Amino acid sequence: MNFKVLISLLLVGCVILFGFIFLIVDFKQQKEDRKRSIDEFLSRKDSPPPLIPRTEEISDEIRQKFAAVPAIPEKPGIIAELVHGGSPETVEFSPTNPNLVVSRTYNKNTEDNIRLWDINNPVTPLAVFSGDSVSFSPDGKLLAISDRGNIGGNVKLWDIVKEQFVSSLRVAGLYAVFSPDNKLLALSSSGLLLWDVSHPTAPVEAINLKRKNLEKEHTFSADGKLMATVESRTDTVNIWEINGNQAIKKNYINVIGGKVGWIEAMAFLPDPKNPILAIADNDEDIRLYYPPDWENYNTIPTGNVNDLTFTPDGETLISGGTSELGIWSVANGNRIASLKGYSGWVKCVDVSADGKFVAASGNDGVIRVWDIANYLAKKQETTQNIVVPIYFLPTNRLPQADIPEKIDKILRDLQTFFADEIQRHGFGRKTFDFEKNSEGSAKVYLFEGKTTDEYYDRYTSSRVLDEIKQHFELSNNCYFIIVDKSIEKKSSKNKYTPSDLKNLKKRIRDMELSLRDYIFRRQGGHIVVHTPLNGYSKHALATKFGHTFGLNRDYRHPSYLMSYGRQSKHLSKSSAAWLSRSRFFNSEMTFFDDKTLIETRPSSRGKVRFKVEDADGIHQVRLLVKSTNKNPPPGFQVKIDPAQNQTEWEKSYKGEYYTLHDAVTLQGEKEATVELDYPKLVDNLIELHVIDGYGNRVYVKKRINTSFLRRLLN
Repeated sequence: MNFKVLISLLLVGCVILFGFIFLIVDFKQQKEDRKRSIDEFLSRKDSPPPLIPRTEEISDEIRQKFAAVPAIPEKPGIIAELVHGGSPETVEFSPTNPNLVVSRTYNKNTEDNIRLWDINNPVTPLAVFSGDSVSFSPDGKLLAISDRGNIGGNVKLWDIVKEQFVSSLRVAGLYAVFSPDNKLLALSSSGLLLWDVSHPTAPVEAINLKRKNLEKEHTFSADGKLMATVESRTDTVNIWEINGNQAIKKNYINVIGGKVGWIEAMAFLPDPKNPILAIADNDEDIRLYYPPDWENYNTIPTGNVNDLTFTPDGETLISGGTSELGIWSVANGNRIASLKGYSGWVKCVDVSADGKFVAASGNDGVIRVWDIANYLAKKQETTQNIVVPIYFLPTNRLPQADIPEKIDKILRDLQTFFADEIQRHGFGRKTFDFEKNSEGSAKVYLFEGKTTDEYYDRYTSSRVLDEIKQHFELSNNCYFIIVDKSIEKKSSKNKYTPSDLKNLKKRIRDMELSLRDYIFRRQGGHIVVHTPLNGYSKHALATKFGHTFGLNRDYRHPSYLMSYGRQSKHLSKSSAAWLSRSRFFNSEMTFFDDKTLIETRPSSRGKVRFKVEDADGIHQVRLLVKSTNKNPPPGFQVKIDPAQNQTEWEKSYKGEYYTLHDAVTLQGEKEATVELDYPKLVDNLIELHVIDGYGNRVYVKKRINTSFLRRLLN
C-alpha cells in the first residue's frame, strides 16, 4: 500500500474516531444538562407565606359547625445515632434487651467491622469484632460471629454478659443464625449445616446437608419448625422442615421466575400458626407466600426494598428502601406511614422485641434508632379511600356560615350522579363515600391559612396544599378543598415570557422522555376549587372528581363528562367501567397490589399492541395520546362558535394534553395482549393507563416506534 494512502487513511480514521468521541462526550453532557434541568424543575420551592395573623376572631357558634383540623402529627423521634461508618449490612436488636444493638458493615479493607452498642451510650461501642455475619441468640446471651478470615475458627460464640469468647466451631460456615429454641445454629457451607449449640461450650455438628450451592440468608419460622434459605446459584428460596436431627426440603419458591435478579430480604411472620413468608427481590415490592402450598397470594406495593422485618405482634411490616423506611399493614397491604431522613439506600432494618424502636442504616454509615410506639398506634387509625372535605380560610376572611351545608349537598349530588351513571351502564349502583360527622352530614374541616387571600390568589393549589399536607396524609384519600377567595378580580402580571414558557415545555418534555417505560402507581388525590361554589356546575365538579378518580380528558364525543365541554353530561361506558373498580367506589377493597408489567408488542397499521400482566387481574387498559392534528376532535367543544373553538384548539390544546383515544375492558385476565386504535397525527410519546381487579391504578409513558413517513407527517 502506498505510504501516502496509508497516512491518509490513518488521518481519516483519527478524524472519525475523535468525531465519535466528541459525539459521545456531547451526548453525555446533554444528558447531564437535561437531568440537572429536570432536577431543578422537580425541586423548585415556593417562598414561605408572609405570616399575617387573623384580626377578626371567628365566633364559637360558627366554629362548632366545622371539624377541627388535627394537630401536626407527632413524628417519631430519633433517640440515638450510632456512627458505624462504611456501608452497614446488618443491624439487629437483642431479643431480650431493647437497648442492645449489633451492627455489621461491609468493608473488606477494614477490621473490627462488627460492633455491639448500647443505644443509651451511642458514642462508644461496648465491643468490636471482625466477621462476615453476626446474630444474637434468642435468649440474648450470645453472639454468633462467622469469619472466613479467622484461622482459629470460622464461627465463634461470644458471651455478652461475661464479655468473652466461649467456643469456636471449626467449620467453613457463613450466615450464622440461631433457631428460636436456642438449640441450633444454621450455617451456609457447601450446602446447609446445623450445629447443636444447646451447650455453648461444646457445640457439635447435628445436620450436614451437602449440596452444590450455598444455602444463605437463613430465616426461621417463629416455632423453629421451618427454615427458609436462598440457594446461591439460582436465588430460589428453599423451605426446610426441621425435625430433630433432620432437615427435610419441603418446597421451593421460584421468586425470580427466570428474570435476571436476586433476593434482597425475607422474613417469616412471627406467628407460629400462620408462618407467612415475606420476600423482597430486586424487582421491587414485597410478596407474601402462604403455607402449605407457598404460593404468592398478596403483594405489598412497597417499591424498592433492601431489607424487611415484622413488628413482634405480626401486624406491621417495615421495609428499608430508597431514602426512607416504609411501614405497612400486614392485614391489607395499606401504607401506614414512612420515615424519612436518609440520603440513599436504607440497607438494613430491625425492630426491638418490645416493638417500641426501629433501627436502620444505609449508605451514610449512621444507624438511626427511632421511637415508633405512639406514632404507629395513631397512624394505624387512619381511614383510607374516602373524600375528605376541607374549607380553607385565609386570615383576612370570615367563614361563610352555610358552607358546610353547601358542601354536604354538593357531595350528595355528585354521589347520586356517579351512582346513576355507573348503574346506567350495567355495573351496579356504586359511588364514592365522604367523611361524615356523628349526625351523618359532611364532616368539613375548617383549615385556617397562615396569611391573607392575596397570597393564595396565585399558585393556589400548590400554596394551599403545602400547608394542608402538614396536617393530613395525602397519599390515599381524595381531598376536596374549597378555598375562600375574593370574587374581585385581581390584576396580576404574568411573570413568564413566551420564551420562558417554551423552555418550560421543553423541560417537561425532557422529563417525560427520561421517565418513559417506568411504571408509576397512583393513589389518592386532591380537588381544589374556590368560592363562590355556585360558580361551578354539577358536571364541572363531577369532571374534577372524575380526573382525581383516574379518568382522563375524553374528546371522542361532546356528551362525555370528561370532554370538559359545555354540553358534557354523561360518563362514557369505558369511564363507568373504570370507576366500577376504583378503590373510592369499593370501600372493601384490599390494599395489596401485585406488580403490573407492560411490554410493547409489534404494532400494525393503525393499531398498537401491548402485553399486560398483573396477578391481581386486569380490568381495563387505556391509551392516551397528544393529538397534533390541526382540526379539533369531535368532542372538543369548549366554545360555542365553531371558529372560536378551532382557534382555541390551535392556540391552547393542540399537542398539549394527553387525551383518551381507546380503551379495552377485560374480564380480570392475569395476562393479556391488548390491541388499541392508534390515530394518525399524534405525538409518538403515549401514556398507557391500567386499573386492576383490586382498583390499583398505574400508568406508563412509552414511545411508539413509527415509520419515517409517519413521523414526517406528524
